[in-house]
Amino acid sequence: MLNTFRALLPAMVLGIGACTGDSATVEEAAGIASHPPTVPQFGVFEIAINPHRQFADPFFALSIRAFFTSPAAVSHSVAGFYYGGGVWKVRFVPDRLGQWSFTYEVTGPHGFRMGGADGFVCEPSALPRPLRVNPDNPFRWVVPGASAAETPRPYFPLGLQDCVRLRDGSLGTLPVDGEFDRGSSRSVSTDDYLALFGAAGFNLLRFSQKNCSFVLYDDLDNFREAESLATDTLLEQARARGFRVFFGLFGYHGEWAHDSHILRALRRRLDYWIGFREEALLDPGDVKTVEKEKRFASYAIARWGAYVDFWELLNERTAATEWVGGMARHVRQVDSYRHPIATSWQRPELPDIDINSPHWYESESEHESDLRVADQAARWKAFGKPVIVGEQGNQGMNWDPLSARRMRIRAWTALFEEIGLIFWNTSWSKRGMNRGVVRPGNPSNIYLGPEERNYVRVLAEFGQRLDAGARRTAVAVSPADAVRAYGLRSESISAAYIVHVRNRDRPVDDLVLVIDPPLGVEPGTPLQADCIDPASGRPALSSRLKAIVPIRLSVPAFAVDLACTVKRPQPPE
Repeated sequence: MLNTFRALLPAMVLGIGACTGDSATVEEAAGIASHPPTVPQFGVFEIAINPHRQFADPFFALSIRAFFTSPAAVSHSVAGFYYGGGVWKVRFVPDRLGQWSFTYEVTGPHGFRMGGADGFVCEPSALPRPLRVNPDNPFRWVVPGASAAETPRPYFPLGLQDCVRLRDGSLGTLPVDGEFDRGSSRSVSTDDYLALFGAAGFNLLRFSQKNCSFVLYDDLDNFREAESLATDTLLEQARARGFRVFFGLFGYHGEWAHDSHILRALRRRLDYWIGFREEALLDPGDVKTVEKEKRFASYAIARWGAYVDFWELLNERTAATEWVGGMARHVRQVDSYRHPIATSWQRPELPDIDINSPHWYESESEHESDLRVADQAARWKAFGKPVIVGEQGNQGMNWDPLSARRMRIRAWTALFEEIGLIFWNTSWSKRGMNRGVVRPGNPSNIYLGPEERNYVRVLAEFGQRLDAGARRTAVAVSPADAVRAYGLRSESISAAYIVHVRNRDRPVDDLVLVIDPPLGVEPGTPLQADCIDPASGRPALSSRLKAIVPIRLSVPAFAVDLACTVKRPQPPE
């Protein structure tokens, strides 16, 4: 479960802010607990503040700032936020072991002021560390080790997004594994949904408000309490189930949230007629609106920065270069964790954007799925930045008889071509888009059912064999006219993914994989070669051999695809 320590004040620290009048100034210091609490390293530490008074608009009434000092005397400044129910909070993720101290200060209208100090002990834990771009490869992500001597672990993004709704102010259920009629799916809680897909190997959740999800504000002057609390729950569940989080700050910013397309269109026309505007995307000179947008971004960062790994400014919106750059710089300045920043529509050419995050919907021939990924990846990577496809799915309909196979080939090729994918899941029905009518050319999401989840599970298990140093390398297959091959190589392993591109009703055989041994392996070193079926994970080959340059490995016959590794054999336990 997510490790969160809540310093529930006033019981521990903050029962001190009873103001005697609107013009009174309250300035007191809190007592220090005799036994400081313990917090797991990279867990979430919370300070909860109850000033025991009401404000007309609590989201904007108080300014809260906490200063956390590490055992190495490094200071971290973190903003607080209105949590709900008359409580304000500060969230912080400690990164160093040992004794931490913190102070906080709260200011408000009419001279309101309160503050205090305390501390906690950060203890060792197995919680995930923040992601970083691999310093040796700008297209890969790593989880740094606990020390300089510990080898970083690779992170290969493979994510999903789904429609998330509220029911009576709380997270509703999500449908999964539907067939063709509306009543065939089963409904599960968001936690069970995340557990199901997390166990299958999905490791990234994209959440973007207004994007088939609930909305976090009525407008830039009115934030929503229940929706913010539900977002807390969603992100806590995601982290507990092993997901990283790709968080869209504004989503469809400025688009009025309503289920009715007609009412949304009428609202847009009315806004045009009366000159109402709640966004400055195309007019960054509107300083007043930009400052309100930055205020919401600051609130989101203060509230959810402890759970997030990637920020996305917008979803499928065009914005002026000045707006994108200015908002990205603001997010980077406010976010003490320096999470990477993306936007959609993608703007990888801008220096303030860290990730190229295109959207890609296509129902290509399954004989070309690998080639489409490779071609797209080469184009997207031209900017020298990591690529995470923010939305991926089919056209026409979310499922067809070859949809799962295309999805498998895309995902495997993406791993070898050094890009991440986030699939937009629609699994309540295999005819779940376009009112059940196939509409060629329409973006139509993708059905992620048991077959698709099994494919991802096999891929995730294969990815665990790779290390952070795995980079693209040339491999060859002889004869080459019936297959395409993709390679990875590091000091510990060489890997290949081979795709049959002809008639898949008939297996291709008599193939020889030409691959170099892992980097630095001396000729004659004993090596272990293994091949698996990517559809099932079943072994297809296990062989001992000696290192030569290049290795020529006879691979077994296969119908669609094959994945192989060559590495030093593991010593017996």
